[in-house]
Parts: sequence; structure tokens; C-alpha cells
Amino acid sequence: MAFQPIRRILPGAVQKAGISRQVEATRVLEIAKECLAKLWDEEKASTVDAVSFAEGELRLLSRMPAAVQELRMWDVRLRNEINHQLGGKIVHTLRIMHG
Repeated sequence: MAFQPIRRILPGAVQKAGISRQVEATRVLEIAKECLAKLWDEEKASTVDAVSFAEGELRLLSRMPAAVQELRMWDVRLRNEINHQLGGKIVHTLRIMHG
């Protein structure tokens, strides 16, 4: 049996295990955090947590009301950057919450 690259094996294994949605959600959350740090500075981005992703909606939670307001102004730019990094239109809406 010949060796196969993991990038060829992994998608089928993820699908077979039934965890495609969880893997996609985890990837979206990681990319969202990276994009926040890229668009804002690290300190401001650290006040925001990407908490969940399902059915095209990314939920962000901030401990600072001012950050919530600013994120709402950055909505389109942030979504565009996240989708660009993901390679397609994956995130359709942002739900930005204070808590």
C-alpha cells in the first residue's frame, strides 16, 4: 500500500466520522480570531471571543461595550476578510454580543 498525503485522506476521514460541521466551525472560529488580530491590534482583539459558528452565523462576544459598537461598524470588512481567508463565502452574518 502506497503512502498518501494527509490532505488527501483527511477530508474523507472527517466526513466518514460525521464531524464535518464541527471541524468547519472550529476552523471558522480560529480564522475569525486571526482576522480580528490582523484588522485590530492584539490588545483590542483580545477583548473579543469568537464563541460559535453554525448555519453561516458567526457569534462574537465582547466584554467591552465600545468594542461591540466598533465591531458592528467593521461587520462587512471583517466578514470579507474571514471569508477571504476561508476561501469562500462561509460566514454570512455576524452576531456581535456584549457579555
